[in-house]
Amino acid sequence: MDHSDAVEREAGRRLDAFVDAAFAFAVTLLIIAGAEPLTSFADLGRALSHVPAFAAGFALVTMFWASHRGFGRLTSQRGGAIGLISLAIVFTVLVYVFPLRLLTETGMGWISGGRLPGGELIRSIGDLRGIFVSYGVGFAFLSGLFVLLNHVGRPHAHDAAARGALSAARDIWILCVAAGLVSAGLAASPLLVAAPWAPGFAYWLIPAGIGLYYGLRRRSSPEVSA
Repeated sequence: MDHSDAVEREAGRRLDAFVDAAFAFAVTLLIIAGAEPLTSFADLGRALSHVPAFAAGFALVTMFWASHRGFGRLTSQRGGAIGLISLAIVFTVLVYVFPLRLLTETGMGWISGGRLPGGELIRSIGDLRGIFVSYGVGFAFLSGLFVLLNHVGRPHAHDAAARGALSAARDIWILCVAAGLVSAGLAASPLLVAAPWAPGFAYWLIPAGIGLYYGLRRRSSPEVSA
């Protein structure tokens, strides 16, 4: 390994460490966003009632983090466009946690029939529309950054198998972009009044699309790589 390769690998490790730290801070923001000082045992009970919403938000943030870590195992390139996209992901995640926390709180309040906090955050159909639109646009934008990351990283993949994995990841993130835009579009439409649940269920397009995608790939050829 020559000096330039060593420098590049060290820069890659530093960028990955920074991204990991930023995602950890995003998880901290998820907690802070709903945290209140505890002054009694009743306050503890109220704080614990926010755990399901935090768990849902944590799972989504972890999904994005795991995808970036997976990308890092497939290519060692971190400079140029890849570095800029990674920094854009960090910035977007740190903004995205706020609509994420709002949506998970309201979602858990609705799912629990009001037994968990969150339902009080929505006072009108306009509030619901704003929550879904802001979250959907943020989800689509962040997913779009992962589309770019995996697409730009393909030429720098370690081998053919890694290129195939990056292509598959890129295509799946395209599905996520589509789901976020469909959700935001449904929320912005008059349909929201009649079907307030529709924007949330739009995200079920993701697992359905992933299943269809891999089914088609297996049927066409196990060696397909875009």
